[in-house]
Amino acid sequence: MTHLAAVLSISLYMAATLFSLLRLWRPSRSGKTDKIAATSVFLGFVFHSVTLLLVLSESRFFALENGADYCLCVSWLLAFVFLFFRRWFNYPLLGAFISSAIVLFMSSSSYLLHQDAASIVDSSVDGRKQDLVVSLLHGVPALVAVVSLVLALGVSVAFLVVERRLKARKALSLDGSGVSLQQLDRLNAHLAKIGFVAISLVIVSGGLWAVLERKSVFAADTSVISGLVTWVLLAAILFARIVLRWSPKRVSRLTLWVAGSFIISVFIVLMVSGRVTHASLWS
Repeated sequence: MTHLAAVLSISLYMAATLFSLLRLWRPSRSGKTDKIAATSVFLGFVFHSVTLLLVLSESRFFALENGADYCLCVSWLLAFVFLFFRRWFNYPLLGAFISSAIVLFMSSSSYLLHQDAASIVDSSVDGRKQDLVVSLLHGVPALVAVVSLVLALGVSVAFLVVERRLKARKALSLDGSGVSLQQLDRLNAHLAKIGFVAISLVIVSGGLWAVLERKSVFAADTSVISGLVTWVLLAAILFARIVLRWSPKRVSRLTLWVAGSFIISVFIVLMVSGRVTHASLWS
């Protein structure tokens, strides 16, 4: 049942990607293509939710050390934001990008679920309470940070493409309903702020946990290093936007570089160490 729901969900998200691309290059005046893409996303989300519930209902799949359930939660949160805040992302290019990102994270989760990995949850009562606190203060902000960075990457790409096409006077071929660069820039600013706050919470909660467990705060760990570097770079983006007053185009380029580097580093770690959560650089 879990495999069937996952396959159906991925197939529907891929269909949504194809129809979004079709709408991008051949807009339909009747809006039929857009309706099919939206329906595909909705049905994909339904099967996606079923998959998530089935996976998390099994204790052996909860809080896996390789991050399989984490990838599944990232993909679900991406789909949730895209579906229920669709008016903010109602551009064909963004739709195709987000649907593809959902498929990528779901596929990564499927790959990791088929690998041998133990749960990091402590079976004792006190251990469960501690794991719950860590999940709320560390895991949830980490999910929000990753999702905001993925969305910021998509919005930055959309902004640069739309801006270029507007200059070339080909905006109508991109989206018949019209694309507002101001809305994309505003959305990008909100995502950068959300990502910065979320990563700040991740760093603080991770540091407190390390102190309480009497472990090293600054370890040669991929998640620790990438989190600190991304936090600094997001601070640089906000500084460039608010203090230096960079143009939206320059900010989008910087955001594209920062978010893109983070996402690429996540999947490099996945390929090298077989996990997306904390992994030692020397292992």
